[in-house]
Amino acid sequence: MFKKTGKIILAAITLSGVAYAGEFNTQAEKDRIAMQEYFLEKFSDPLGKSSKYFPYVDKEEIKEKYIWPVKLEDFAHGTAAWYKPTKEQLAQINDFPPYEIPLDEGRELYNTAFANGKSYADCFEKPGVKHEYPYFDVERNEVITLGQAINECREANGETPLRYGKGDIAKIMAYMAYESRGEVINVEIPNEAAKQAYENGKKMFYKQRGYFSLNCVECHVDGSGQRIRAEALSPTLGQVTHFPVYRIKWGGLGTMQRRLAGCVRDTGVEKPKMQTKALKELEFFVTYMSNGFEINGPDTRK
Repeated sequence: MFKKTGKIILAAITLSGVAYAGEFNTQAEKDRIAMQEYFLEKFSDPLGKSSKYFPYVDKEEIKEKYIWPVKLEDFAHGTAAWYKPTKEQLAQINDFPPYEIPLDEGRELYNTAFANGKSYADCFEKPGVKHEYPYFDVERNEVITLGQAINECREANGETPLRYGKGDIAKIMAYMAYESRGEVINVEIPNEAAKQAYENGKKMFYKQRGYFSLNCVECHVDGSGQRIRAEALSPTLGQVTHFPVYRIKWGGLGTMQRRLAGCVRDTGVEKPKMQTKALKELEFFVTYMSNGFEINGPDTRK
């Protein structure tokens, strides 16, 4: 059912030996490379040539607590890539990962047969397919997320859909992410409709909204490397690699859709429903920005 077959000058930048080409993703590649080069420059030397990106951070704090230069692949570790306190805290927490029990439960849920005798294995060629999502289904003409595919698998086998965002669906996705560790993200833009879905997600990423007039960029691109009170703001680059995450604030596992919906709400607008067209296309765009990165989830975040 879901078993799949198939600002800066554009340059041949790759990660993990993955190259990108195609008629419909020329602009997307420019966007991806621009974002990578922005973050590489920003976190190259906060006390030197890239200090312009850190106007509100004390230089002594940078000396003591910041890590630089940050390698491209290290952005997959979120704020732990550049902020020593976060890196140390997460290393201690992950000595006994809080996601370990939910991960085991997700493994059991994935391998438990439905009432009709079938299972998720009849929908997915293997559990380790996290890196293949989201993708654009050319027949259905829409973005398909992993959470959506899981619930459609259930419904096709006479089971009720799971609640999106947390609970059993996050546990199943955590197991699938764990089985996908080391696999490389490679979102494709196969046709004009997929290109439009990407552009829609991009517009949502940059759109200012709410009574705070904020967008995703102000926190996770321009604001990355800064702090709001005690919290360090994470970079967009590599952000999708570790989901679902066990977030201390949540006290449990949560999916990427849950995080995106929460971020949109924090701009001062009504929280969007998960798996809407707009939120799926936002995930499509954000994931494309991390093409070439390896899956390293599930993980722990504050």
